[in-house]
Amino acid sequence: MRRLLKGIGMASIAGLLAACGGASESGGGTGGAAPVPAALQGVYDQAKNEPTLVWYSSQDPALNDAVVAAFEEQYPDVEIEAMRLATGPLGTRYAQERQAGAVTAGVVTLADPNFVDQGLAAGWFERFDKSALPDLARLPDRFFADGVATTGVNVLGIGYNTNEVPNPPRTWEDALAPEYKGRILLGDPRNVPSYVALARILDEDVAPDFLPRLAAQEPTVVDSMVPGTQQLAAGEAALAFPDVLSVIAPLKDKGAPIDFVVPEPTTGNEFTTMISAGGASPNAAKLLLDFLFTDAGQQAFNGSTGSSPIGAIGQTAALPAGYVDPQIRQLPAVKQDLLSQLGLT
Repeated sequence: MRRLLKGIGMASIAGLLAACGGASESGGGTGGAAPVPAALQGVYDQAKNEPTLVWYSSQDPALNDAVVAAFEEQYPDVEIEAMRLATGPLGTRYAQERQAGAVTAGVVTLADPNFVDQGLAAGWFERFDKSALPDLARLPDRFFADGVATTGVNVLGIGYNTNEVPNPPRTWEDALAPEYKGRILLGDPRNVPSYVALARILDEDVAPDFLPRLAAQEPTVVDSMVPGTQQLAAGEAALAFPDVLSVIAPLKDKGAPIDFVVPEPTTGNEFTTMISAGGASPNAAKLLLDFLFTDAGQQAFNGSTGSSPIGAIGQTAALPAGYVDPQIRQLPAVKQDLLSQLGLT
């Protein structure tokens, strides 16, 4: 794989940066690339002499490409390549490489806190304070620990077919109305930890009998919400959840009769980014991690469908006031009970 998006025109990059709205202390204006932060000038000078930085990321490949293009506009003398795999395969590949003594990826982004814990315990990732990098320092404490930074959030909500649902649900309990019985597509929580996290929130924070009542709605359980949302668009159901805007929006943009609402409280899929210990391009890795938390980096990474943990930036989707930490590490203790209440084993 060679350098990505090298051929993107300057107008495209300028448009991306302009969409970012305001500027962080290191820049983010609308007149092209921001100046290199003074605190990072020495890092940039060293990064120019390092090998191409490889970035493993499970984010949407188009958004990865946008990050690479914007980063290379900001730091034109540093090369970066992005390789995209889904979170599970990406984590497996990275772990196998580290266990074999190889450090291919200098930066890793995925949505799996259990993998992150494994990597930290094994010494695969750098530990440092967020104050070490000027834009990373903007990240709220809730979204940073031990060098692991939450880079974006795909918030969970309800997809609905606009032909079938003239008045969309506004609360989770609205989805339990009699007219939706047998007309719900339910993402299988046995496959996605954040779905279990949402089930816990519905059980603990919405209603103690919510999950049995949902089971009584006789939902159709789907392995993945990607084909599930396609079924929704085809009119095979009225509602589909837990869904995310990043899956809904591309189909809606093509004319599918679907839309999306986010009842509160809710949670989401949280992408985290780490720097590999022992990588061949440590300074370039620092530049990329910091860049991800500039306004331009957050806009590029999250697009118009993801939420920034820093706050509303440019066209990113707002993080709901009722957003709840998914607490993935705590789920094993309650998972089986939650599945049982849903009638799943």
